[in-house]
Amino acid sequence: GMIATDRMGVPITLFDGVSYALSEINRMKKEQKPILAAVASRTDEPRWAQKCLEWLIVSDGKTLVSCFDHVIIRYTDKCQHFKKLRRRTGIPYENMCFFDNEQWNIQSVARLGVKCVYTPEGMTREAWREALEMFGMT
Repeated sequence: GMIATDRMGVPITLFDGVSYALSEINRMKKEQKPILAAVASRTDEPRWAQKCLEWLIVSDGKTLVSCFDHVIIRYTDKCQHFKKLRRRTGIPYENMCFFDNEQWNIQSVARLGVKCVYTPEGMTREAWREALEMFGMT
């Protein structure tokens, strides 16, 4: 298979927790559970980020992009991303969950009422379990 790399040639990989959580979400969708997944990414390289979504594969064999119902990749504030998701989906903020490794993003989005999980070392299976507990899904 193909390996995506950054400009320095370093392979781009998914955190284990990302792959695990998205595979779990895919399983839940197959079971007709009412769950959606979205990307809310702030970057100055949106075209490159989109390519990575197309190239990277989660543990159940699906492309990363195919796991998401909504993709917002822009160089704007995360709150703007969530406001756009709210408009697109009609889902109340308190029924949304946000994972991020930057505390200021967590604090900003939490003010909207979104349930947030701080992941300073990147997405983990434990962070996924914490989110499931927040929503009474364990």
